[in-house]
Amino acid sequence: MQPVSWSSVVRFGILWLVVAALALTGCSSNVPLPFPGPLLTVEMRGGVCPEGDCQTTVVVDRDGRVHSAAKPPNDLGQVDAQKMAAIAAAIQTTDWATLKSHPFTGECPTVFEGQELIFEFRVGTGTQRIASCEVEIDWGHPLFVALAVALGQWVPLPLT
Repeated sequence: MQPVSWSSVVRFGILWLVVAALALTGCSSNVPLPFPGPLLTVEMRGGVCPEGDCQTTVVVDRDGRVHSAAKPPNDLGQVDAQKMAAIAAAIQTTDWATLKSHPFTGECPTVFEGQELIFEFRVGTGTQRIASCEVEIDWGHPLFVALAVALGQWVPLPLT
């Protein structure tokens, strides 16, 4: 039997501590894990199309790729890195409770052939859903300004 060197013991101990720390971190409810899937989706529904009600969903992946949820080929384009950074920063700083605290009190545009917009943001804490017929959207909010600038060619958003 060969003698065990002090450096082997130290390396084994450090390795064990790293594995234990990673295991405990993965089990901790205080550490948010990255949310899988796209960064956001925008569903536009309502209006009148030749085949009936209109419905389109635009998906923005975390790498900036934009595609529709329809059958392939569905690539629409790419949001550049600077605009993606602006969207990510706006998502990070958004107070979701405050944003959702103003209920929509008007008549949903789908009643008279208009469209409702439904945004789903996938953030570290889950999915945040904002529907224009449920929430009075402040189109001047930094989140929606960043979306309008980045997605304007694929999603018609009001600019203030």
